[in-house]
Amino acid sequence: MLPLFAGDIMKITFIYHSSFAVELENCVLVFDYYGEGQLPTIPENKKIYFLNSHAHPDHFKREILELKSEYPTAEYILSRDIRFREEERKPWIHSVRANMEYEIGQLKVRTLKSTDVGVAFVVETEGKRIYHAGDLNWWHWTGESKYWNNNMAANYKNAINQIKGEHFDVAFVPVDPRLGTSYSLGIRYFLENTHVDAVFPMHCWGQYEVCRKLQKEPELNGMLEHYYPIKDTAQEWNL
Repeated sequence: MLPLFAGDIMKITFIYHSSFAVELENCVLVFDYYGEGQLPTIPENKKIYFLNSHAHPDHFKREILELKSEYPTAEYILSRDIRFREEERKPWIHSVRANMEYEIGQLKVRTLKSTDVGVAFVVETEGKRIYHAGDLNWWHWTGESKYWNNNMAANYKNAINQIKGEHFDVAFVPVDPRLGTSYSLGIRYFLENTHVDAVFPMHCWGQYEVCRKLQKEPELNGMLEHYYPIKDTAQEWNL
């Protein structure tokens, strides 16, 4: 475990799949945690926010709501496709839609429409800007038609163009090995159109060799100076 930090340093923990924790001076953001992998130790004096981008079972499970008993001040920021019955709704559960802006506690949250389901998150807090893609990605599948893949490309570019030229202190972007030779399309377009101090791959399905493979892609030459490849769960970085 890395030592405690002070000031404006961020502590990043890779939990599992697309789940990361971002610890700041006063709060902890936990993205797309669904019960797999180990949460880092959360200091008692820091508020925790769980942000889940959509209802797919590798991004959200209802069991994480039970963590409210362990973290009484926790708040949940959940994509609107995560459904609740009226009697299940609580003041600490915030349902968010795509292409909207919200102020929730210490956070300013902006959402982008995913190319799959749900949203991507842009979070501003404590002077930091954090991007978590969820399943917003350039999903180019060999089994789909040319029309489908062209439409996907257009939708992805349209979403990323909404944040074109913006700066992020940290970004979490899918690098999915199931896409074959198209696995790097999404992160490449993202890096070409934004300014990122630290970028982390995710959605690798445990095939972490794809993270190292990305570093050898000639199309990404010069774009990965601040790239942090994943090697295993529970990795930590102080940035």
